Order: sequence, then C-alpha cells, then structure tokens
Amino acid sequence: MFSYLLYVLALGVIGTGLIQKKKHRPKYKIIGFRDEVSIEETEGILSNHGIKIKKHLPLANACLCLVDEISAGFKSLTANDNIEFIEDDYIAMIQVIPQTADSLKIKSQTIPWGISKIEAPKAWKHCQGEGIKVGIIDTGIDQRHPDLKANIKVAHSVVEGTGADDDNGHGTHVAGTIAALDNDIGVVGVAPKAEIYSVKAFDNKGRGRVSDIIDALNWCIENKVHIINMSFGFSVNSQALERAIREVHKHNIIMVAAAGNSGGKDTVLYPAKYPEVIAVAASDNKDKAADFSSSGPEVNIIAPGVDISSTYINQEYRLLSGTSMACPHVVGACALLMSISGADADNVKNAVLSTARDIGLPEETQGVGLVDVSAAVSNIKKTKGGFFYE
Repeated sequence: MFSYLLYVLALGVIGTGLIQKKKHRPKYKIIGFRDEVSIEETEGILSNHGIKIKKHLPLANACLCLVDEISAGFKSLTANDNIEFIEDDYIAMIQVIPQTADSLKIKSQTIPWGISKIEAPKAWKHCQGEGIKVGIIDTGIDQRHPDLKANIKVAHSVVEGTGADDDNGHGTHVAGTIAALDNDIGVVGVAPKAEIYSVKAFDNKGRGRVSDIIDALNWCIENKVHIINMSFGFSVNSQALERAIREVHKHNIIMVAAAGNSGGKDTVLYPAKYPEVIAVAASDNKDKAADFSSSGPEVNIIAPGVDISSTYINQEYRLLSGTSMACPHVVGACALLMSISGADADNVKNAVLSTARDIGLPEETQGVGLVDVSAAVSNIKKTKGGFFYE
C-alpha cells in the first residue's frame, strides 16, 4: 500500500511538471509595431529584448517571433512604447461542411446549378474573365486537373515545408467555381477565362495561421492580382490581419470572403467582417438561406452554397456545401465585370452589390440579395472613366 501511495505521488509530481513545462513552453506570437516604426527599427527593438524573429510581416508592420512569455525580455517588451499589439498566431478554418460524398461521374460538361442561378451564362457572350488575375488563398490547387490547368498561371505555397499542390480538395473546388474551363468536360466556372493565382496557406486539414495568410496576401499584391478569394474564417479578430487587409485594399484589389458556417445571428467571421471585404452568405437552389450560413449586419450579399458541383483533387469532381462555396460565385462575378469594364475595385464592387436581386430574406441574412451577373453586366457600359448605369 505504501509503495502504491509513493507511486501515485510520483505520478502527481511528474504530471505537475509536465503541466508546468507545457504552460511555459515558448510559442509563436505576432508582435505588431506602431506605424512610424521601420522594419530596421523593429529588428533592433526585438534584439534588445532577446527575441528572435522567425519572419517579417510587412503588410501588418509586424513580426512572427518565438517567445517565452515568462522571460524578462518578453515582459519588458510588453511595456515598450513602440509596440502596438502582441497576439497569438491565430488559426483560421476553411468554411466547408464536412462531407462523405463520393466523386461525381460527369459524362459531358455541365453547368452547375449555382452558375446558372446567378445567370453567369447569359454574360459569357460579353465577357468571360479574360485578363483578370484571381488570387485564391486556400489549401492549394490540383495543378494537373484537366478542367483547370490551362487557367492556372502560378501556384505557390507559403506554408513551411509544403508544395503548392492541394492535399485537401477545398482549394481545387473553390478554383473550379471561379474559373473551370469551358472545354466540353466536367463543369464550367463563373469566369471560365479568368487567370488563377493559387497560394497555399492552409494545411491538409483546412487550417491556416494568420502569419501565413498575411504572407499570402502579400504574395497576391506582389503578383498584381485583381481579386482575392478567401473561403475561410476566424472567430476572433486579429489586429495583424486587420492591418494587412487595409493595406491590400489600398492596392485596388477586391477581397471576397465566406461569411461563415456558424448559423444563427451575429455570427459573421473575420475577414468577412471587415468593411473592406465583401461578406458572402450561402443560399440553396430554392433561394432559401442555408441553415449553416452565418448572418449579421456585415453580410453584403448571398450566393449559391449548397450541393455545389466543382473540380476536386485527383482530377475528380465533387459536391460540397458551405459559405466557402458561395464566396467564389461572387469572385467569379467580379472577374467578369472587371474584364469588360476597365474600372477599379470599388466600382466593380459597387456594381455587383447594386444589381443583386432581393430574394425576400432579412438583410442580415442576404445582404443586398442574390448576386446577379447578367443584371450587373447589362447595366454597365465600358467607359474610360468607369461605370455609367442605364
């Protein structure tokens, strides 16, 4: 009995030690600096506090650092007047409903119901997204997919130790809704001639960190994309991401994000929640809001997001649901408009929102209504100065 008590006590000591060790284990933090602090100065400040930089995040005027929160250096850093914020490297999730569906057997090219619902085919005689660069921040892309590869211009990864290929399926599905080729096989996207710029920032389980997403946004700027698809969300606000989004907006880039799959009221996720971003809710083929679709005052527009057929990894096709699937419908619509308008991001955004069709849902559920590509195109004339509405 005495030996058993000693054994239990020993386990308790060991367990406590493990808990303490885990609690104080160094972890990655994003350290943001005041606007007037330069990159060179940030390096000096962090060095003086004994903190090493893993990578710079220039869009957010921040650095990703491995820190020990109980160290004297870190504690003194928190009191430094040059520091704007210190936050965790939060994790976002792709906004897709878990599914077990098998791959679709498509004998000849079909137009997915969502593409037809937003009346994209009626616009194709006027525009197909020619010359428009669409950045897709996601799980990567199947670069060998016959319904995508001709439109894939660049595929890149910002996730350490991984290539640009899709090891989840989500990114490939999103890409197909935006720009699957009109080539007599499989499906066709909203903007079948748009150029795909895929940047992998999410792992095979659909998880992506703030620091990688900011890197991906920076990559999109460097590659001069016109539109960015963000079919993911955070439940908490990241000050670093908020800064980065504001910087992207200054580069005349349209940003579109999934509202979220939380259902209920006031549940819109970030980055859809930011005013610089178009927040997209999800509807079904009967123009009803999907039961999973997040709602709130930040919702701008609604688009098809239930049982959406699109491209998938291993050169397959699948049905997926989620605001992740609604988001690329709006991105494709923006690509079509931009390809004929020559207008800037704000004008295209205004055109999409001003021509959406009211489907009778509450504003916090549908925003201005269902995206209507045909109406938007028919009400735009190509002018040197921008848009004139009929």
